[in-house]
Amino acid sequence: MAAIGNDNNGRKRILFYDSDGSRKTIRLGKCSKRNAEGVKLRVESLLASKITGSAIGRDDAMWLANEGKSLRPKLESVGLVEPLKVELRPKGPILAEFLEDFVKRNGATKKPATKVVWGQVVAMLNKFLPKGILLEQVTKGHAKAFHEKLKQKKLASSTIFKRLTFARQFFQDAVDWELIPSNPFRGVKSQSSSNKSNVEVSRETIESVLEHCDPTWDAIVRLSRYGGLRCPSETLSLTWGNVDFENGRLNIPEPKVEHHEGRGLRQCPIFPELRDCLEKLFELATVDGKYPPAESFVIDKPVYRASAMREGGWANANLRTQFEKILKRAGVTPWPRLFHSLRATRQTELERDYPLHVVCSWLGNTEAVARKSYLLVTDADYEKAIGERGTKSGTVIPKSSTKSGTAPASTPSHQNEETPEKPRENITFPSLSEVSEMEVKGLEPMTSCLQSKRSPN
Repeated sequence: MAAIGNDNNGRKRILFYDSDGSRKTIRLGKCSKRNAEGVKLRVESLLASKITGSAIGRDDAMWLANEGKSLRPKLESVGLVEPLKVELRPKGPILAEFLEDFVKRNGATKKPATKVVWGQVVAMLNKFLPKGILLEQVTKGHAKAFHEKLKQKKLASSTIFKRLTFARQFFQDAVDWELIPSNPFRGVKSQSSSNKSNVEVSRETIESVLEHCDPTWDAIVRLSRYGGLRCPSETLSLTWGNVDFENGRLNIPEPKVEHHEGRGLRQCPIFPELRDCLEKLFELATVDGKYPPAESFVIDKPVYRASAMREGGWANANLRTQFEKILKRAGVTPWPRLFHSLRATRQTELERDYPLHVVCSWLGNTEAVARKSYLLVTDADYEKAIGERGTKSGTVIPKSSTKSGTAPASTPSHQNEETPEKPRENITFPSLSEVSEMEVKGLEPMTSCLQSKRSPN
């Protein structure tokens, strides 16, 4: 049915007649006669299957999948085997296209500031990862390289942490839509900074600054330092309808968290440090005996509000520049995070007098966030600790009782028998304060309801 033909230079070919009588040739190239004989037998078997219309035998199928794999295209070209049906997977989206789609799909319910940060992370991913890379081609190696690029830019650890968090969020969305099997950023993590970047701003400093403020800026600074309001979003959102002078309360709008269930408005006392400046602004806003409308803003600075409003809600407004000018006039060096530090100082201050959950309710954050980012260790804490020097038992020793560098005098071990010892107060165990002496026998007092088993000696 088939024959082996010899060409020049040891090349061989298989010759056979197809079922329609046409002559076919399969060129094998250089090979041994033994190998050519093996191919000839396979060709004859495949031809027989084609003529009879039966399926290819198991041995022939195994040969095609292994030894004859390189000859399959030639066998297909002469019609002895059917071409393989290659199932092409649908081409996945390009990374840049997916990221753009993510922002469109999820950005409608997000704050403008969040979308700004998303845009920064998207731009970095498009810049640092290979151009045109498919979403499914992004590997853990790419994610680690992206992390390294962020560190090379000398970004703060908290910024790197947030960038990686958003990148992980993007790719997790792709996993949820089953566009990729796993999240390449899942194992790439950065330690968020444990250092609190806020600092204490003392009352003395603020009072010197307030001397150089007009009534509007006096209120802005006081609302941040003594009210703990987020500036600018809450400060610029406060209306006269939110100020309840009669009951001494502020109903503070919360643009930052208004999208969370149950949030959007919180109550805070009108602290004594706030009342005078608010009453002064109210008087300035009262024209010809007419009180300002409830919907009018306490901080009547439309230019500030206009710069803070974006399509979809509040964004950051730059009040820092104007505040720094005021600090310069007051001769005060600007502190880190101008407005955040004022809010953190107030939370720390209030926590000394009120339970933490109450202070968090007034300032609109959680206890976990307060402990991590707001509560500060202040100079007053050190001064209090230095001023209260105590013994191991916890008894406070007045400063006047000791000299610098010397230990307190020890209590005499024996006293005059005619003068009974006065019972000493036991701070650690108050219930033992009235015990003036031990029983004569033994160290442990006898239980009244039990018979004594002690030795008389």
